[in-house]
Amino acid sequence: VRELTFLAKCLRPLPEKCHGLKDTETRYRQRYLDLIVNEDAQRIFRGRAKLIRALRAFLDERGFLEVDTPVLQALYGGAFARPFVTHHEALDMDLYLRISDELYLKRLIVGGLERVYEIARDFRNEGMDRTHNPEFTMLEFYQAYADYEEMMEVTEALIAQAVREAVGGYQVTVREHTVDFSPPWQRVGYFDAVREATGVDLSAASEAEVRAAAGRLGIDLKGKVGIAQAIDEIFSETVEANLIQPTFVTDFPLELSPLAKRHRSGRRVVERFELFVAGMEIANAFSEQNDPAAQQAAFELQADLREAGDMEAQPTDTDYLRALETGMPPTGGVGIGIDRLVMVATGAGNIREVILFPQLRPEEGLAVDGEDGGEPAPGA
Repeated sequence: VRELTFLAKCLRPLPEKCHGLKDTETRYRQRYLDLIVNEDAQRIFRGRAKLIRALRAFLDERGFLEVDTPVLQALYGGAFARPFVTHHEALDMDLYLRISDELYLKRLIVGGLERVYEIARDFRNEGMDRTHNPEFTMLEFYQAYADYEEMMEVTEALIAQAVREAVGGYQVTVREHTVDFSPPWQRVGYFDAVREATGVDLSAASEAEVRAAAGRLGIDLKGKVGIAQAIDEIFSETVEANLIQPTFVTDFPLELSPLAKRHRSGRRVVERFELFVAGMEIANAFSEQNDPAAQQAAFELQADLREAGDMEAQPTDTDYLRALETGMPPTGGVGIGIDRLVMVATGAGNIREVILFPQLRPEEGLAVDGEDGGEPAPGA
């Protein structure tokens, strides 16, 4: 050696090599250590990158245009969730971190961009658990002159191809279950699934009848406002966990879907599907409501629910109504939770496993506000 240059200091020892890094909290807080010593962590995040690349390539090949929509919004919408609120000093106005990019993407459909998509960071001010993180990644795509039936076919082909390219095949192992993404996937009606699981037909039930049925099933509806939340709680408690193989649940209750078109049959359902895999919702899609009068009526119903105490009800977006009055063609739209899809594809058991830096409680003794605090580095 004629010359030696010192490149970097290592002041902390790495976890011992025999057993690696096992403590989950340390792995999530210090992801750099996790990536250094756990090959499985690198496998998951390399698989995530492959999956997103495959999703983007599929849509690009079919003429979809990738776009960007605002993260800071004067009015949030497109989902049932509480938003994060911030303040813009120059304009002296409150803004919201988006909970969805749906309403902006549909504005672009009105503008003549007939196939659009966005892979976006969304933010919802809600609890954290195995399948929820307040900051998460969504793929949303919209296609003019399509309905939910056509979008079901597109979603099936899109996800099956992406999983195959990311992991090398259609079969993955999720919590001791072998999940097979080979098309075609099972389809079942929403109320049919509830009736099969509970023996109760809620398709024409009143709110009082729904709540009585929940009582007989031992399901607590405390805090649930309106018939839509009551029905959905029964579905969540009795159906979701058993949907292991990829399954499209179709034709949701009218009251649960303010942005979807009423079913063409005239029944009290809308043209909507959700995709469930391994007991989790992975995708949500509609034949989008493009009648401004019907959309305004749906917003008014949401306002009534908010008045009754449902703080996740969607606010009325008058500019979006104005866009619909300009004219939106029949449109199919799909939202896919990227993090949950990665969970399934890689066999991860927790959403924090597939997000590089998940949200965590402040670490005890560690400064988070710029003040001095925390443990100094050895030798400092």
